[in-house]
Amino acid sequence: MSKIFNILGCGVKCKETPLELVFVIDSSESVGPDNFRIVKDFVKTLIDRVTVNQGTARIGIINFSHKVELVSTLQQYTSKDKVKLAVDNMQYLGEGTYTAAAISKVIEIFQVARQGVRKVAIVITDGQADTRDQSLDVVVRNAHAINIEIFVIGVVQKTDPNIQEFLEELQLIATDPDSEHVYQIDDFITLPGKRNYLFNRNHENSALHGIRISPHLAFCLSVCLSVSLSLSGPLISLKVCQSFPLFHSFT
Repeated sequence: MSKIFNILGCGVKCKETPLELVFVIDSSESVGPDNFRIVKDFVKTLIDRVTVNQGTARIGIINFSHKVELVSTLQQYTSKDKVKLAVDNMQYLGEGTYTAAAISKVIEIFQVARQGVRKVAIVITDGQADTRDQSLDVVVRNAHAINIEIFVIGVVQKTDPNIQEFLEELQLIATDPDSEHVYQIDDFITLPGKRNYLFNRNHENSALHGIRISPHLAFCLSVCLSVSLSLSGPLISLKVCQSFPLFHSFT
């Protein structure tokens, strides 16, 4: 099923709207070291397109499995190169999936968020939360209660016998409406596989298109970047608006 999403253009006010952004990266056993490297490359690609400093976008990074590693706080790094290096240095953990503990750490990170600044977390995971972990439902409700906007990219084959339970968990984690905050892809290899980065200077009247259940993600700063991941089936479109002009495009 196709769906076209119209996004409010960035405009002048976007320059006045900084962003607090936290990536939450699953490195559990089911992910595997090769897929973990793919996710790291994907995250670095997005970081490359963001203005990183203490006045605009600040980026935190969480790496989680059976334990939660705080790779970067929001205040820790003041340049994208330093944040990307921190991502490069992340180690694959390869055990359980303690998603609730990871989101608890997200809440902790956002305690130092700038007042009135949009708080966004992007969770990338391929499996259901470990039953040995704390209550996911309680932690997620706490995160939503303090206005953390959570987007989830879930990696699961449509033929997986547990797909329905997994999707329900993604919907629990994500901010409502689910149609705008939940992504499902079949395989990690499609994440960076066929990418188009489309930079739209006409941000006053910009729109972004997603196909099937895949929505778009809009961070409003100034100039709009659409990250379109063309899969064999769905098309995932992430929209990130920047505070500086971008004109380069590549596949």
